[in-house]
Amino acid sequence: MATSLIPEAPPLSKKFAACLSYGAVSVSITLFNKAVFTVYKFPYPCTVTTLQISVSLVYMVILQRFKLFDYGKLSFSKAKQAAPLAILWWLYVVSGLFALRFLTVPMFSVLRRSTTLLVVGGEWLLFSRGPTLSALLSILVMIAGAIIAGVTDLTFSLPGYIWVAICAVSTAAYLLLIKYLKDESGLSQNALLFYNNLLALPIMLAYLLLATDELQHVMSSPQLSSPSFQAFLLLSASQAFLLNLCIFWCTTVNSPVATTVTGQMKDILTTGLGLFLFGDVRFSAKNIIGVMAGLLGGMLYSTVSFLERRPKPELSKRNPAPPDTMPPRSWSQDLSLMTLLSHVTPGPTGSLRKGTRGLPSPS
Repeated sequence: MATSLIPEAPPLSKKFAACLSYGAVSVSITLFNKAVFTVYKFPYPCTVTTLQISVSLVYMVILQRFKLFDYGKLSFSKAKQAAPLAILWWLYVVSGLFALRFLTVPMFSVLRRSTTLLVVGGEWLLFSRGPTLSALLSILVMIAGAIIAGVTDLTFSLPGYIWVAICAVSTAAYLLLIKYLKDESGLSQNALLFYNNLLALPIMLAYLLLATDELQHVMSSPQLSSPSFQAFLLLSASQAFLLNLCIFWCTTVNSPVATTVTGQMKDILTTGLGLFLFGDVRFSAKNIIGVMAGLLGGMLYSTVSFLERRPKPELSKRNPAPPDTMPPRSWSQDLSLMTLLSHVTPGPTGSLRKGTRGLPSPS
């Protein structure tokens, strides 16, 4: 009896659990970070980022020791490969936390969607690849929602908008660089995660010590003596690492599109909770319309991505295309994973696994 070489699909329960874990942790880390800044009055994003990076490294080393996580042996050449990505990753994580300090959760979620448009523009400029009309329209709905929400934001904060703009630009640059390098690097998902944290730690420490006065305020902060705050801060830091594992698991057992759809659904939940939990949202009908339009655009984009990736066996059988004329993947397939990465805070999730299909190296 012949044995099938096609691997069995993961059971539905496992797929659902992967999506649920990603959605739950993603919502949780956004709300926990916001609570650290707002509820506990601990406005020190650089300190929080340094703690998140340090805790993530400790977890990775411990899991590697018990053979539950493998980032390989330390290598200078691998660190050199990951250095540009680590710098961009550090910038988008720090700017995201700074933005979250000044902005409400709904505004942060909506404004950060501008990353998708920047990625689209970068794809067109660098790789001469553009979206389908349906995908472009859904992205424009997202951007229109962000503009309406921004213009009508009653809690407008110029520093918050500047930081979220830096966050969007650095995130787009990070994602485009992953796309540019992914065929030329042998870095695994775990190695990328490890080196990003390892290289970002000295950058973060130098910035914390030389460019801010956070430490002197942190050391005199009354919250440090509160056991409940200590536990809350540790949970916030731990979830940064857990989120990356959940995204990788969800994308592995499902697909980038399924993970993106989960990301859009959790954005709706995050926005809804953020409207009421922290008491920093000033309601305006036009602002709510803008926020909802941004969420609708995200859902439309996810739907378009799903429909464009559905196989069409009958059509392919009738009109088989020559192998050398078939594109390596659809535009929506490439961008779907990039979009989900732009909606999480913080963490690198793009894999640089050798042999994955993607854009050819520029000559």
